[in-house]
Amino acid sequence: MISPDPPAAPGPVFSGLIATLLLLFGGCGVLFAANPAQDVLSGLQAAHPTARISLNPSADGSRVNDIIKVDTSTAMLTPDQVWERMHDVDITGGYYEGFTQEFHWLAFTLDNNSESDIWLLEITNPHLNGVKMWIRPAETVHWQLTDSTGRNADFYSRRVSHYNYAMRLDLPLESSTDVVLMLDKRGSSISYPIRVWSISAFNRAQQKNYILYGVYFGVFAIILLVIASTYVFSQRIVFLWYFLYAASVAVFVFNDIGLAHQYLYPGSDSIGSLMRVGMTYLMVLSFNLFTISYFQTKTLFRKSHWILSGVCAGVMLHAGLYLIIASWFRTNITPLLFVLYAMVIISILTALVVAFLYVKRDRYPAYFFIAAFGFIFLASFVFLLGEFGVVDQFGYLFTPIQLGYAAEIIFLSGGLAWQVRSVEKSKIALNERIARLETENLRAFIDGTEEERNRVAMDLHDSIGNRLAQLKRSMEKERMNPLQQQHEISGIIAAVRQLSHRLTPPGVEFFSLEEQIQQLVEAARKDSKVTYEFQAVDVPDELPKDIRLQLSRIVQEGIQNIEKHSNATRAEIQLIGHPDELVLTLEDDGVGVQGEIPSGKGIGMENIRRRAVFMDALVAFTSQPGQGMQLMVTVPLKKQ
Repeated sequence: MISPDPPAAPGPVFSGLIATLLLLFGGCGVLFAANPAQDVLSGLQAAHPTARISLNPSADGSRVNDIIKVDTSTAMLTPDQVWERMHDVDITGGYYEGFTQEFHWLAFTLDNNSESDIWLLEITNPHLNGVKMWIRPAETVHWQLTDSTGRNADFYSRRVSHYNYAMRLDLPLESSTDVVLMLDKRGSSISYPIRVWSISAFNRAQQKNYILYGVYFGVFAIILLVIASTYVFSQRIVFLWYFLYAASVAVFVFNDIGLAHQYLYPGSDSIGSLMRVGMTYLMVLSFNLFTISYFQTKTLFRKSHWILSGVCAGVMLHAGLYLIIASWFRTNITPLLFVLYAMVIISILTALVVAFLYVKRDRYPAYFFIAAFGFIFLASFVFLLGEFGVVDQFGYLFTPIQLGYAAEIIFLSGGLAWQVRSVEKSKIALNERIARLETENLRAFIDGTEEERNRVAMDLHDSIGNRLAQLKRSMEKERMNPLQQQHEISGIIAAVRQLSHRLTPPGVEFFSLEEQIQQLVEAARKDSKVTYEFQAVDVPDELPKDIRLQLSRIVQEGIQNIEKHSNATRAEIQLIGHPDELVLTLEDDGVGVQGEIPSGKGIGMENIRRRAVFMDALVAFTSQPGQGMQLMVTVPLKKQ
């Protein structure tokens, strides 16, 4: 609030964030409403050499530029020189123009016909490098310097704590006071809408402005929080680039309004311009990276991808040169800004072309993108016109670029939300399909199991059962000698083994590899004199079915070989997972073998070799007489 003695700061902008949480949706509608102050100049009278402004209720909050004369100079003048020069100046009504290298001078007379002796003069542009105000009461001939501030000055040098330049005028009642203003924005574009306020009207207007700014940045804060959370949970790079883009936009606008100088760096005289330039670079860079990820341009739109990547490289080069030779940049600001703005326009146009092409693939995310950057393209165009003095961009509460960014972020958030919704719907559909397939697989497994049981039963009855019955009858009638009986029994055993080997190990569909091997080891321990130890380390949770099947078969056959041939007392099985391979080892302390490991047939080492080849695995047998045998199978894991 502004009080007669002493002036105090308006309520902090961050208090508006609380109102945002309660009135978010209602406040968003107000966000886009421009808030021009009154431009009615009732009570203002043009006079020579300067304007006479009558301070009364009809002039409260009015913009007074339309009758104030403006002069420029390359040198610093005294108030008397300015006042004298105004006799020859015919230009009135100016308050914005393009790039300038001159000081701007304004002169007018205030006639206080109100009931208050304190008024405020506000310049609604927080980016003026220097602002000075001299006053001369009617009864004196000497000028008094009452304000000397600007963006390059300490914020605390301002008599009124406000994001714009609000300068206090102590005016006796029924008196006239001459005023001279010096505005310095050399090396850049300049805009200086001027309004006169009573204390009460200014306080009311600024409280409303702070609430609206709180809503504006509250929306940004909520969007950034949602984006950051989405990136943490999804790990999709597009959300990281969008977070950087939205954050840089929020900081840029916070600085553009003037709130950053008030709250973030009030004691600095250089961070503001650096922040504005730095955020511009970051916005262009993150926007291009976001576009590349959002539309997958590297895969879908190769030419556009190279254009956007080239702009990224150009922005980084431009930023690097700015950091290295900043002084040269400041003296050649106009052409260099042309280059930067050209890259901005190229980025937006390329992004819009990509969006239109993307409509055929996924129309709704493309429509959100087109709407978002349609707004920002229009806002950027108006902003550029303001930079070169064609239109005004500081006559309202929100400038076109600030409104454009707000609309852009909201629409882009909608586009990303739609993408997340589409991804979630796809995941749900995929999970449902997986569930159906699992049900079908389970049904097929059960049906196949029953079919296999029937087939095994038939084989047992028709082949093995009949042979056993015939063997029994022969033995009862003593038709076979012992040698023939042994031969027949061996044939029956071979048939049983051949039948059993055709069966898939139970549990391959339901148990992990570690669980399957553990079951095989537990089964071997029951009827064996060999002490088995099994250890599994860092085994991947998800392994292809064929790897689980083949490795469990290798362990099964390895245990059978140990039981039949090793005469071992102890055996150890290890299964160790590495980032790109899985290693299975079987070791025993049996008799071992000398020389080359025999190939064998059926269930044996040759079978192990074949199963390893099936998995593209490496298999190695090592053995020495009396030192047991070691088997190692190394299975490569394909990265998904």
